[in-house]
Amino acid sequence: MLRPLFGAILVLCLPACQGQDPAAQPEGADKKKVHETAMAELKQPIALVSIYLPHVKVPEKPEQYMPKRRPDLEKASLASANEIRHAANGAKQKLERGGSEATKDLVTALGSVATSCAEATETAQQDACVASVKALDAVLDKSTAAATAAGANGKYPRVGPEAITEEAKKSAAPMLKTLGPGSVEADYFAKRKDTAVSSPDLITACQAAQGEVDAMAKVFEKADEPIRLVAVTHKMSMDSQCNGLNGVEKLRGELADCKKSKKQTPECTNTCGKVKALVEDGVPAAAFAGMTKEHQESCPEKK
Repeated sequence: MLRPLFGAILVLCLPACQGQDPAAQPEGADKKKVHETAMAELKQPIALVSIYLPHVKVPEKPEQYMPKRRPDLEKASLASANEIRHAANGAKQKLERGGSEATKDLVTALGSVATSCAEATETAQQDACVASVKALDAVLDKSTAAATAAGANGKYPRVGPEAITEEAKKSAAPMLKTLGPGSVEADYFAKRKDTAVSSPDLITACQAAQGEVDAMAKVFEKADEPIRLVAVTHKMSMDSQCNGLNGVEKLRGELADCKKSKKQTPECTNTCGKVKALVEDGVPAAAFAGMTKEHQESCPEKK
């Protein structure tokens, strides 16, 4: 009588005695359920990854007539990468708790994203973050095929605009709003590249954008630190742009005075040197494109 009872106990004990938790080892019984649960758990994390991903990379070569450096974009890049890291790490931990072989590759890919996107301040780190997200997307695609083979309903979310949920939009709204550009700032950026816009009109547009950005910075002055930093740095960036345009306009006026006087005074020599450096580096807006010719006409010895 003891032998059958012992056999039954052995059968019940075997998974636990081998260090396995039957609840955490569903492959033999229900891969379908594992995949469907993982699909649901990844919906919001992938939505967050998708909405922040476009802001991770800071352009290395801005378009002509656009600011050469945007510290606000750099702050937004760091904040975006860290949000991606947080979303990936949270998703990884959820899948890990299931202990399923079916989601093992996803756990590895999410872990890579969490590592690569942490404090990505340098170009190489930003590239690595983006690359790890692309690799995760490939694993998501592969996982959908495995889920279909297991009879699961639905698909794993893929990284991209179509994955972005309303909840993700709401979560990212503060950073995206303070980063802009708002309508006034967008109009100013368009005027920087417009050859038909005069320099005084460009400066007026910059000042209007400055007001818009300043108002936004005040709205977020008590926000969480990453958002506050983006807002403050955006304001500082706009202030710098307007000050820079005013400085170039003043320099242009000094150049015109030198042309009128037709005398190579020490002041004019200094002005010609500054204008030469400016045109060689690239004027900041289409409205100042004529300064190359103006420099040649006003500073013949500096050709």
